Amino acid sequence: MAKVKALKKLWYPIIAPKIFRGAVIGETIVYDPDKMIGKSMSENLMNLTNDVKKQNIKVVFDIVNVENNRALTEITGYKMVSSSIKRLVRRNIEKIDMSFSCSTSDNKKLRIKPLIITRSAVSSSVGAKIRRNAEDFITKYVQGISYDNLANDLITHKLQDLLRAGLNKVYPLRICEIRSMYVFKVIKEESTLKQEAAAKKKAKHEKKPEAANKVQEEPLAAA
Repeated sequence: MAKVKALKKLWYPIIAPKIFRGAVIGETIVYDPDKMIGKSMSENLMNLTNDVKKQNIKVVFDIVNVENNRALTEITGYKMVSSSIKRLVRRNIEKIDMSFSCSTSDNKKLRIKPLIITRSAVSSSVGAKIRRNAEDFITKYVQGISYDNLANDLITHKLQDLLRAGLNKVYPLRICEIRSMYVFKVIKEESTLKQEAAAKKKAKHEKKPEAANKVQEEPLAAA
């Protein structure tokens, strides 16, 4: 009797992208390394950059590949910690929350949510202009660069600084941040798999009566 080789769980380090110089951001233990692909985790940006000023930011990573017993990741999200947003709000100021979709030059579809806080209360017309200018600027900026470059500009705060410089011409700002950014995940594949599984189940169910009939017919033909 052939012996069945028992699977052993192994530890795999989780590696950050090149922007963070391939730092180890965690580890996991699994039987099958392919099962890790698609899993998400988040890490505080302060720990990745050694910059205490970035402690209110979390970066989301997805495992996209396994090479040389290492789980490789890419950035799929960027978000401010909720408690830090609450501390930014003051009386007699204008807090402008936004949310819209846009795509990078390499066709990554994103949801971006800027957070803009003015130095004092503004009229509805000024608020509308700030919103319009912010969305126009970010959409054009994102369309002109690759996703990797966008992630780099978010991490280094380049995008936020350029946005603030432009909006300050409309009205002086106290805060100009990206509250969150994330990549739209493809859910079509999952639904397709479910449809295929349902179709196979239906086909298998329909074949059963035919098989039963054949079993009954064979003895009659022999008689």
